[in-house]
Amino acid sequence: MTVFGLDISHHQDLGLDMKRCKIEGIEFVFIKATEGSTFTDPEFSINLAKARAAGMLVAAYHYVRANATAAAQVVNISRTVPRDVPVILDIEANSIGGAGLKPVHEIVSTLRTLKYSVPLTYLPKWYWQQIGKPSLTGLPPLWSSRYPDNVVGTLADEWRHAPASYWAGYGGLDVAVLQFTSSARIAGHAPLDANAYPGTKAQLAALLGGKAAANPKDDDLMFQSIELPATTAGESHELVIALPWQGGSGGVNSVYAMLVAGADGLKVNVAHWRYLDASGTPSLEPVVPDATDLPAFTRTAGEKCPVPAHALILNYSAPAGAAVVIEAAR
Repeated sequence: MTVFGLDISHHQDLGLDMKRCKIEGIEFVFIKATEGSTFTDPEFSINLAKARAAGMLVAAYHYVRANATAAAQVVNISRTVPRDVPVILDIEANSIGGAGLKPVHEIVSTLRTLKYSVPLTYLPKWYWQQIGKPSLTGLPPLWSSRYPDNVVGTLADEWRHAPASYWAGYGGLDVAVLQFTSSARIAGHAPLDANAYPGTKAQLAALLGGKAAANPKDDDLMFQSIELPATTAGESHELVIALPWQGGSGGVNSVYAMLVAGADGLKVNVAHWRYLDASGTPSLEPVVPDATDLPAFTRTAGEKCPVPAHALILNYSAPAGAAVVIEAAR
């Protein structure tokens, strides 16, 4: 399963509707709070309140500046960010000076002494290379960034173009969260930074809270993207999606989640998990009534199908360009 999120600052329009973002598949928001020893993002408090009101996981991020001491930067963070909000250090241009990563380690240590959770380190690979590829041992896991292009597209389009190689770690750290585009169009706004976490929302909550979570990659996640033929107004189609992944005895799959994504107006009126018998014929009875009237970008319940499933049968109506992305684990 994959959980999607945004990172925002005062550069985004205050009109960004967090509740609509939630409907379109966004489950977490990283919000700029501070920079160096003096700057406070003027929209931090309102962005935090809006994200929490929408039911999203939240974290604050602080842009580290080499021209300010670690102690002064901690003071700036602590007078801005509530203690129950995780803090992520943003390390990029002009963050590292002659002292190298020593001030970064000091900020992390001091924040934790002050009872902040410091779950991630934002340090793009390009900047890590620019500062000499130092060891990052001792820092939190990476929130990395890499984009296949700068073409504005839907969340589904942008995610579809992000290769698996973007998850490769560096400096001795794994990539826990990936900023896979700076060009997403979400809730009618663009361009926005979009991020992915390769696990469940509960696992991400544990990570942000500084608690150990099961490695989400242990689920052996697999994805299948399927374009839906467009329907005319008032018309619906049925589509049988065979799940090709071979997992477990006899090639059965424990399919546990479906992300519906694509053009506005997509509706999945019936989504039932069903068996295919040995002859390849769908069974007559549904296993799980999984979703009805599911709007674009909304995820079905993340629970696993209670029995092995070989196919998904959809009854849907869709405009041109709509697609579903099926997620499965074995």
